[in-house]
Amino acid sequence: MKRISLKKVKKKMLMLLFILCAIVLLIFLTVAFFRIHNSLESKIDTDLGLQENTYVTIGGIEQYLQIRGEDRNNPIILWLHGGPGFPLSYLTYYYQTALEKDYTIVCWEQRGCGRTFYRNKSDNNLTNEQLLADTDKVIDYLRERFGKDKIIIIGQSWGTVLGMDYINLHSEKVAAYIGVGQVTNFSQGKIYAAENAAQIAAENGNKEDTEFLEQCIERLSKTEGIAKLDIKTLEEMIITSTKYLKCDGEMSGIKRIFAAVTSPEMLWNDAKWFLFASDTQNIITSQNSLVDYMYFQFDVMKLSKEYDIPICFIQGDSDPITPTSLVIDYHEIIMSDKKEMIVINNAGHTPFLDNPEQFCEAVKTFLSECENE
Repeated sequence: MKRISLKKVKKKMLMLLFILCAIVLLIFLTVAFFRIHNSLESKIDTDLGLQENTYVTIGGIEQYLQIRGEDRNNPIILWLHGGPGFPLSYLTYYYQTALEKDYTIVCWEQRGCGRTFYRNKSDNNLTNEQLLADTDKVIDYLRERFGKDKIIIIGQSWGTVLGMDYINLHSEKVAAYIGVGQVTNFSQGKIYAAENAAQIAAENGNKEDTEFLEQCIERLSKTEGIAKLDIKTLEEMIITSTKYLKCDGEMSGIKRIFAAVTSPEMLWNDAKWFLFASDTQNIITSQNSLVDYMYFQFDVMKLSKEYDIPICFIQGDSDPITPTSLVIDYHEIIMSDKKEMIVINNAGHTPFLDNPEQFCEAVKTFLSECENE
């Protein structure tokens, strides 16, 4: 048996260590380069521009607002993030810069999540009613600070639940509403998507996936509240459904992670919350009453069908979370002097990430039409 000398072993180990260090250094330099590049590209340096990361006392606690725009006199957009509990303020450089010339955009990280959570550590008052009250306070703060009678709301996913509830209460404070990945009836939407996926699986001859999805549909149809929700089954149903419904244009997980780590806005707390919120069980535990409200109580059909403000829905054509066909059905029955249904091709539940250019153009076109009427 040939003996390997200790000297050769050490040499190989040193070589492996050198290669590993080189890879780590390369990753670090790549991330640093793109963070600097993205910071320079997204920097706002106009005389009337705003590029703020601030905390405002809302509902008795300090809540985080990111405020960006090239002219503070422009109309104000309040972005209501998804989840619940899944803010993406650190990705605004990626998808909203094309809007910042014409609008001042405010991304608010809601009570109980993200930077607002870490600022306050805990919150025992996480209810839909409290978040609606917080939304009203944020809007009043923005109206007073910028001297506006009304502001524009863009809601995304969970943010559309909050947004639709809000405009049914305080439409007098809202210039226009845009729902992105609009929730109609969340649990029914999941069932509808799973039914479509099961049909495709059957057509493809995948009996195992077809039967599994049919079992999940039956279970979810009988579930009446968050306490009885089978999280593991739900997650597996979503993963299996997405396998058949996901489109090629949807932003991949790797691309999203790269966009996050190279963001000039990404901080350690943002990374911590992203990792925490990526586990469905953590979200259901920390946002329990909000998840229960979105899954089992909110139904857009129970809201008004008549609106005195402009309404727009922007959907990806392959949205497996809030199926676009259900949003189209709702759009057809509502009444408003100005309403629009925009479908972005080759996009999923986050069309603003999948196709930022087309998304921003859709927003600008709709809002400019509202201003000209």
